[in-house]
Amino acid sequence: MRARTKIVITLALLSGGIVMASVADDFKDASGRSGCDSIPYSSDRGSCSSGGPEVETWCKTKKWNCDDLDPSGIQRNIDNVNGKISDLQKEKSSMESERNSSSDESKRKDLENKIADKKKQIEDLQAKVDGWKKQIDTEKGWARDRQDIGERCVKERVNVQKIFAGVKSRVQNESDPEAKQYVSKLGDKYIAEEKGHQEAIDVTNRGIDKCKGLR
Repeated sequence: MRARTKIVITLALLSGGIVMASVADDFKDASGRSGCDSIPYSSDRGSCSSGGPEVETWCKTKKWNCDDLDPSGIQRNIDNVNGKISDLQKEKSSMESERNSSSDESKRKDLENKIADKKKQIEDLQAKVDGWKKQIDTEKGWARDRQDIGERCVKERVNVQKIFAGVKSRVQNESDPEAKQYVSKLGDKYIAEEKGHQEAIDVTNRGIDKCKGLR
């Protein structure tokens, strides 16, 4: 970030006087820049520059969308596998009844092997179900965290958006006649900044709503 002061003081060697940068000079300089640097007022520019890293952290570095989460899909898997487990348990129970009523040792041994196989299938599927249940809890926790991040992202974008809106109003009401020639160009910059943040806010709010639906 460049260093710039509202008032630039230079020594005028010939006259011995002091030359101060005018409002028009600040407007001209700002009109050739972008983002926070396009703000000609140092206090507002500083506030904007301070808000930038917050937007970067909460909106770009941290994850706020839940597009990769699908607890309802996992629940469907659980329901399907639970159905298979129920069928296997019925088959196992039928085999156990047949084994208990049989006096044929060879048949009983064959049924024991089949029962053991069914039991192993049930245990393996139940392990999958238990793992999926834990994954659902994990994903719901992620959804809560990402919703919080998304809401913070929106808050930080709104703060910066308000700075540009305030500066736009202030610039449009500037009384310095020499600065007025830059008002239109600066105003367009601020409108674009406000629009860009609003579009990002709308996208983030949709992401927040999706995360809410997964909790």
